[in-house]
Amino acid sequence: MKILAFADSHGNFDALQALQAVESKPDAVFFLGDIVGYGPEPQPCLAWIKSNATHAVRGDHDEAAARDVSSHCPSDLQGLSEATKAYARRMLAASDLDYLGSLPLEETVSFGGLRFYLTHAAPSDNLAKPLPLTDHKESELAAEIAHLEADVVFLGHTHVPEIRQVGRTVLINPGSLGQPRHGTASPTYAVWEDGELQIRHIHYDLSPVLRKLSLLPLDPDHIARLQAIIQTALV
Repeated sequence: MKILAFADSHGNFDALQALQAVESKPDAVFFLGDIVGYGPEPQPCLAWIKSNATHAVRGDHDEAAARDVSSHCPSDLQGLSEATKAYARRMLAASDLDYLGSLPLEETVSFGGLRFYLTHAAPSDNLAKPLPLTDHKESELAAEIAHLEADVVFLGHTHVPEIRQVGRTVLINPGSLGQPRHGTASPTYAVWEDGELQIRHIHYDLSPVLRKLSLLPLDPDHIARLQAIIQTALV
């Protein structure tokens, strides 16, 4: 049994294609939210998720695009978020926006004899609350997952890959596929295969996505910031 899990593709279709090139077709694909926002190709990313993800949940940028509200990103990224939200809303059809808004905030999936819980941010606040796994006390994480009947908890939102075990439950944040923020410009994702878990990195050519960002109808300062984040994996 092989499960591919990733989060935060953020309109970076080149990263999605790089993932598809290195991973053979899994038994299941779990997507943990934020199809859109920041990146240049929201529609191809959305189409890929619709066609390939067996289970997907809504992220805060998906919510923002669908309902034309603010995302729950860091305050210093709000300008980028608003500008690229407006761009995504222009690029997406009404049916695409409906799809983003219809994605569940959380989902529990039984697969291969295990129960997997999926959400974008934290179980207590599915869209807004970051839950860095290494920065929280075990008691705090235990309180977050106490009401869940899950063997494995998948989270996104922080863009930083982490794994931690709390009691008998494994918590996994696969990091970000489309906009890494862990100090290395390699997208990350998780593979659960026959009971073994790995966070894997992809090294891909950044020049196509940087070029596509340069062509966006955005303020030049916004474009330069988005390119810098892709290149440095720092915000």
